[in-house]
Amino acid sequence: MTSPASPVGAFHASNLLTYASLAAGVAAIAFSARGNHSSAGALIALSVMADTFDGRFARFFRRTDVQCQVGVQLDSLSDAIAFGIAPAVCATLLRGDWWGGPAAASLWWLSVAAYAVCAITRLAFYNVTQEEAAGFVGLPVPVAALIWATALLFAPGPAVSTALVAVTAAAMVLPLRIPRPRGIGLATFSCWPVMVIVAHIARA
Repeated sequence: MTSPASPVGAFHASNLLTYASLAAGVAAIAFSARGNHSSAGALIALSVMADTFDGRFARFFRRTDVQCQVGVQLDSLSDAIAFGIAPAVCATLLRGDWWGGPAAASLWWLSVAAYAVCAITRLAFYNVTQEEAAGFVGLPVPVAALIWATALLFAPGPAVSTALVAVTAAAMVLPLRIPRPRGIGLATFSCWPVMVIVAHIARA
């Protein structure tokens, strides 16, 4: 097993969808910072689409053991930014549009912080343990991010937003058994981010 001489040697075409997912997550933060929350929601959904198929895409390429290991790490780091940090930052920026008193604001900050902490903790946990082939234990981080992107379409108020973020945060780390989508289930799941993207574009 030969390691690349420098990080530049770790770039590989098999990681293109992972990079696309990361780029969409970063762009979501940028659009949200400009107050364009609908575009941010669409970009998070686009990131989920890329993440759904990045593993299958990577398997089309012949890779060394090191390239495979780098791909796994890139996927986890990309997920941390696109589905852990980006939704939390976008939610924090959204607060300025409609929030009120200090008590409600404190609950909001706590729920957003909990979301980021739970997302990163889940990803770190599965970096060192094996996920079950039959399904997931806890809500996958991309699904949590997609739930938030979907909720943005309905312009939820402060109380609903706080509850939604807190519940998805807890669901990522609780021992909930969630089947892994396959076949028709995977095709159906793949339609979800597409519909979210279309709906956000229509609103923009």
